[in-house]
Amino acid sequence: MRQPVEVEIMGQRLTVASDEGEEHVRQVAGYVDQQMRQLAGGRVPALTLHLALVTALNIASEYRKLQRQQEELSQTINRLAQRVLARFER
Repeated sequence: MRQPVEVEIMGQRLTVASDEGEEHVRQVAGYVDQQMRQLAGGRVPALTLHLALVTALNIASEYRKLQRQQEELSQTINRLAQRVLARFER
């Protein structure tokens, strides 16, 4: 069930509704806030939207890299499982 959760990112309060639960929403919002603050370098940027977009691109890039790693690991596991099964079939 979607429960609204109030979070703060770069001083902006947002109410977010998610099926993932309050703790998940707070962790994700905290991560986004941390990434934006890191990019801002401790300054309060005049162009918060620009900073948000760059942050979104960085997070999307991290996500895509993790997807590729997961795909590669899955392929490796499948190859190894086939080799193990082939040895047992002998």
